[in-house]
Amino acid sequence: MPRRTKEEAEKTRLHLLETALGLFAERGISRTSLKDIAAEAGLTHGALYWHFKNRTDLVAALYSECRFPLDDLYLDHLQSARQDALDAFEDFLNQWCLLICGDERAMSIWKVFHQGHGSEPELLALSELIHDEHQEWLEYLARFIKQGRKQGVIADKASKKDPLPAAALAVVVGIVGSIDLLGRDNIKLKAHIKQTLNAFIFGLNDKR
Repeated sequence: MPRRTKEEAEKTRLHLLETALGLFAERGISRTSLKDIAAEAGLTHGALYWHFKNRTDLVAALYSECRFPLDDLYLDHLQSARQDALDAFEDFLNQWCLLICGDERAMSIWKVFHQGHGSEPELLALSELIHDEHQEWLEYLARFIKQGRKQGVIADKASKKDPLPAAALAVVVGIVGSIDLLGRDNIKLKAHIKQTLNAFIFGLNDKR
């Protein structure tokens, strides 16, 4: 019986986190109270406080459950980059955008933790962790670019600090933001992503 109680408690905790994710994405963290989350989840305010001390605690727990699963995607495409770095790089960016824009939960994670809410106190408390995650993304992007330079299809960097990884991340941010603004029902999602990435990759290609 105690084991079943523990499993039920964990199920309730995850339900609260998923409910919070949806509300945070829709309203923003600062405009969503713990009372709102409990009500939306169909639970009492006290039940929520049994799992989370405050909103900062809840947001921290949510972030630990919501890191983007890019590792496998990156490793798959890095293998392909040994043959054709530009093609692998473009497909990696394409799959990354589709991962975010093709799934409601992934889009919610992106909106809450990675798009435009960095000044909220609960996120400031996580700023170092989020920064480290973004740095990891930049390192992934840099590996594709480095491989492309080895293959002679991307020009050598003009300065010590390479701007291309940040530029590639900015393209992902821009694509996701434009899709969120326009609405996925109003565009051809795959074509929109592909056309934007084609233009970016064409600009990198030193053999064009």
